Amino acid sequence: MAANGQPAAAAATIDDLPENLLLDIFLCLPSLSDLVRAACTCLPWRNLVTNFPPFRRQFIDLHPAPLLGLFFDTPFPHVPHNGFPHIPAFAPARRNDPELVAAILSGDFFLTTLQARDGPEANWIVYDARGGYLLLKKLGELLLVKQNTLARWCERFFDLSDAHIFDDDDDREGDGQFLHAGLICDDENPESFRIFCLVAHGKFRLRAAVFSSFLGIGGDWFLSPWLDVPPPDPEGGQGDLLPESGMRVGNFIYWPYRNRLYVVVLDPDPNNPLLFVEMIPPLLNLDGFPSSILGQINGDNMCIAYSNGFNIGFMLRQEDGLDAGAWVNIRVFNLTDKVRRKLGHLPNGLEIAAMRGSIVYFTTSHMFHPLEATCWFACLCLESRRLEWLFPRTYNGLFQPYHHSSWSTFLLPENERFYPFI
Repeated sequence: MAANGQPAAAAATIDDLPENLLLDIFLCLPSLSDLVRAACTCLPWRNLVTNFPPFRRQFIDLHPAPLLGLFFDTPFPHVPHNGFPHIPAFAPARRNDPELVAAILSGDFFLTTLQARDGPEANWIVYDARGGYLLLKKLGELLLVKQNTLARWCERFFDLSDAHIFDDDDDREGDGQFLHAGLICDDENPESFRIFCLVAHGKFRLRAAVFSSFLGIGGDWFLSPWLDVPPPDPEGGQGDLLPESGMRVGNFIYWPYRNRLYVVVLDPDPNNPLLFVEMIPPLLNLDGFPSSILGQINGDNMCIAYSNGFNIGFMLRQEDGLDAGAWVNIRVFNLTDKVRRKLGHLPNGLEIAAMRGSIVYFTTSHMFHPLEATCWFACLCLESRRLEWLFPRTYNGLFQPYHHSSWSTFLLPENERFYPFI
């Protein structure tokens, strides 16, 4: 009873907070794992998080998926291995972050499930890493595997041998060749994905295949029409496609030619996948920018990130106004002093190796550099201007940055959690 003889008011608890205020508190949590732990507190909190899609998008935008490390392909994978498996190697980043270290220790970053499956014949190369998944292909076979290294025994195999991907109605001569594969993941739903592949029949004929978790009934692949591509430049002899590039801008995939005159573009719409050829953006063809990559920044805006000596800059294509279609230099980062302080000397220059969103990954040496030379791996965010040195390592093979998933399956509503045939 209160002093005036009236019944005392009930004490307020956290359950009395309005839902919008509780969601604002959840947005302030430092990481996705903290949000998952908070959602495990009680069923109302979990229902609040899972059944309000705008919150999902807000949380992902405020908490970009952290980098866990880099997966390196085995150098010279086609060389006989003498009984030893060829498995991509993982190099962890941010070893001082206990939460990320715990995620690595609880996962399968040594790809032991593939080694247990194939034994000494486990010969796999990594083609892509997106949304917490790896996409690997077995050497010598049309077999892909999509693997979640954060969860043990979470993998799915895709056998393209029955997809008729190399069938050519024109009966043209030429051997079929597998060129590239990649993942397209949904940040808001880790169970939604697409896989695309690029193959060749002979030298000048390309086709794409797309698998969608929504439309892939029984493992069906959707094939694009064959595309006849421009032949090599007879003078330069550098007309080969760069299949390992697979640059992303919005929903499109780009593969430039080695001579940087053309670019092959894939629209990976699973209902109607389409390949076509475009003239490459002019900047990628300039001799002064030997290391450059197409990407996106500020949403789906196409940009070109480039290195020139110890400068890393990026350009944006103007979409409207009198300068529509023109490329404008937005920002240049001079990293000369930072590289000198880190290495103690200045190497030959910086090389851009990959791009994820607005983050550029670069190295201080070219691939297959002399072993006595130290190569540092680093990343630079073009939006926040934050430079992070990752680790020194021998640069002896292509690599894929591996990020934690942006969202958790545990936080999906029931109607989105499991799709048929996934």
